Amino acid sequence: MEYNESNFFYLKKTDISEYYDELVKAECLCEYFPIVTKIIVRKIMEVFLKYIAEKNGIEADVAVRILLNNIRLSPNISLPEEIHNGIETVLINGYEHSLSSNKNGIILKHPIEVLETMHQVLCWYLRKTTPEVIATLGDVSFKAPSTIEYMEKEATRIKEDVLLKNNQINNLRQKIIESDGKFTNIREINNIIIIIKKEKSRLEETQILLCKKIKLQKRYVLEVEKDYKTYIKICDYLREKCDESQELLFEKESQLVKLEIQRQELKNSIKKLDYEDHSIKKMELSLDKEVKILRDSYDNLSKLTNEYQDILETVEFSYDKELKEILGAKKNNIKVKMNFEDGIFNENVIKCTQNIAEAKRKVIIFKEIVNEKINREIKYELLYKSFLRLKGRELRILYTILNVTVNLLNKPRELFAKSNEDKILENITQNLEELRNVDDEEIKLIVYYKLIKLSKAPFGSIFSKLQFIKNLDSLVDKSYEILMSKKNFDGKIKKLDSIIEYYLQKVILLAKSKGNSKQINEEMVSKICNEILELRRRTDNIGKVHYEKFNLDIMSEAELKSNIEAQPYTFLSIMLDLGDINSYRDISLIIFEVYNIVNKKFTEYDSKNSFAGFSNEYFMVLLFLSDENTFSVQRDQEELLPLLTVEIMATVFFSDNEEADLNSYNKMVYIWKQKQQRYSSISIKKEEEERALELLMEEKKRLEVIQKELMRNHNTLAQNYDSYRDQFKRIIMNSEKRILLPSYMNYEELRIRKEKAENNISKSKDKLGTLKSIVSPSMWKEQASKFINESNMDETEKCLIEEAKQKPYFKKEYLVFVELEEKIKQINQLIGKNKGELQDKESKISDIQAKINELKRMLTTIKEVYVDIEEGYY
Repeated sequence: MEYNESNFFYLKKTDISEYYDELVKAECLCEYFPIVTKIIVRKIMEVFLKYIAEKNGIEADVAVRILLNNIRLSPNISLPEEIHNGIETVLINGYEHSLSSNKNGIILKHPIEVLETMHQVLCWYLRKTTPEVIATLGDVSFKAPSTIEYMEKEATRIKEDVLLKNNQINNLRQKIIESDGKFTNIREINNIIIIIKKEKSRLEETQILLCKKIKLQKRYVLEVEKDYKTYIKICDYLREKCDESQELLFEKESQLVKLEIQRQELKNSIKKLDYEDHSIKKMELSLDKEVKILRDSYDNLSKLTNEYQDILETVEFSYDKELKEILGAKKNNIKVKMNFEDGIFNENVIKCTQNIAEAKRKVIIFKEIVNEKINREIKYELLYKSFLRLKGRELRILYTILNVTVNLLNKPRELFAKSNEDKILENITQNLEELRNVDDEEIKLIVYYKLIKLSKAPFGSIFSKLQFIKNLDSLVDKSYEILMSKKNFDGKIKKLDSIIEYYLQKVILLAKSKGNSKQINEEMVSKICNEILELRRRTDNIGKVHYEKFNLDIMSEAELKSNIEAQPYTFLSIMLDLGDINSYRDISLIIFEVYNIVNKKFTEYDSKNSFAGFSNEYFMVLLFLSDENTFSVQRDQEELLPLLTVEIMATVFFSDNEEADLNSYNKMVYIWKQKQQRYSSISIKKEEEERALELLMEEKKRLEVIQKELMRNHNTLAQNYDSYRDQFKRIIMNSEKRILLPSYMNYEELRIRKEKAENNISKSKDKLGTLKSIVSPSMWKEQASKFINESNMDETEKCLIEEAKQKPYFKKEYLVFVELEEKIKQINQLIGKNKGELQDKESKISDIQAKINELKRMLTTIKEVYVDIEEGYY
């Protein structure tokens, strides 16, 4: 191991040599007083930045972060991003409380990492200003500073090595004395002694250096132990002052966020208004300006707070007394500015809060006015009231009918036979049971969207009551338009009357198809008669075609009953024609009672499903069964709309309460909000997963690049290792120091034997000739001796190589092996680790992709039902 005084030894002969002693001190303290190490390095960094600034004509009497920014913006200095980040790292870690205002995401570092960062910054500076100095220094790579305990162990080990070398030298000297006086042997032993002395001298120098470092490090540790409270006191003072300014800033941030939320809520309320009010719009724009002023004021206060903290830190950590005085005056000025900005902020908060409250009040009043105006614009009030009154079994029957009719479009022709009426009724019953625990308003909201899809009306937003009413009105208009093409449809000025009459007429025809007129009893005839007599008294019925055909105006009651008994279904149609929307309730009761008399099967179904008397539910199912489109294979979905429109209005036919349930609309909006929150939550989750996927994909690509690079480096190292194995062997076998190896003498004996055998073989060939020498026993003996010695030499050579690896005098050569092996080991570990990370990323990518697909499916499902779910989405 090489021992230097410090990682910063290169500073000694440079223009920044004054930093050397303090940085050595920081190294000595890093494992004992990490906070002090970081503070010292930060102080040196501040001095260094001031020196660079002054050297390049940059204003230097400022707080350190302003100074760093000035240096970065200077055209005279090109500051690389990694060096700028390194300087930031040192400054942030020098006073850890700075992390509260750290916007670059720099995290706490170990003091050794801080020292290494400082080392990198200083090396960058020297390479830029005095490259020739760095070039002459060789290896300036950073090495982790050692602790006192570690260096003491190293010093003890080196001392033992020195004693061992002394013993080796003494033993070799004794060997010279005991030798036979041969010059060759004495020379070889002296060479060995010289080599050992050199190694001993190197060890002694290292030992002296280590002892100096230990002594110096102990002195620094002892000094800091006495003054440690002073360092902590500085940090505590800074923390207290910075906390005060940060708490003020956090308070302002909280107020600003609260106002931003209130303003956004107000803007959403304004956006949902169906009409625009000039005064409210003006207040909204004014509030936008006020909030911007508040935000600007907060930004100014934030900048002043950061500058104030920067000055506080610089004053406490700087070595420059003159700079401290200058910054002390600036600190007081900034404090005055902070108080002034705080006052402005508070005034604007009060003003903005009051204006938001006033704007909310105006929005509430205007909303009430708008609601009254919207209510006056309802074209078909009966449908509006009916839809809002939908609830319970009636609502579920409508939902079921809507689904059944739409689903029947895709059924085979044979399913539309009249005999399947029972199956359809069973389907309705089954669906009613399944929907028992679903909320009314949720079902109603789904029904609303399905109806709007059928009518092809613009969806708008459920938040807009005006659009909601227009969409309901469009159901009647579209239904009327569809029915106008039907030959039996009698279009009237009042569209609702025409549509209802059309479907009641269908019920009459259905009743007629179920039985004959003989089933209608006298009591039923009287009811029909009384209703016709009541209706013919209305002035608007005089002149009807039925009057002229049957002479209803002069027909007696007895004659009327007789005609009804003979043609009940004809007079049911006459009764229907005489009526209007105000009399359809009574007319419907009579028609349904007739149907009930002639169709016992439906009566049985009705009683099983608790349809008491002539109820809305009864009416809805009967209307459904009466429409030929229910069983027709040749129809479009939109042709179902008139039937569904009448089904909705059936809710008020048999009810004494005709008032609209206004709270129902609000509940629908509330349900929609819940769905939107759910949609929003899923969307946010999907976006988060997509961002996570994007990061994982980038990380995977990065890991794949790293893996390729690691494999390339591994192959290069493996080639270098194989190449150096042969090179190391040549170095050992050609080195004079090989004679120090224990197996060397044995190797030499084998080499001499081999050479002797080769000489004997050569002489034998010269004496006997090549052919005769081949069959000579002595030649075979020498050849065998040569092969044996060569084989033994190979084995001994391997022993020499292994012994050389263990000896200190071949340490430098062997270290290349060690370093290569360590690098290969490290790179294998990195390859394994990187491969594991890559597999982990692939697994996570697969999981996230599955999650995203599921979230997309959920969003699509919601959007298919609630088509305006993204309206007002924020």
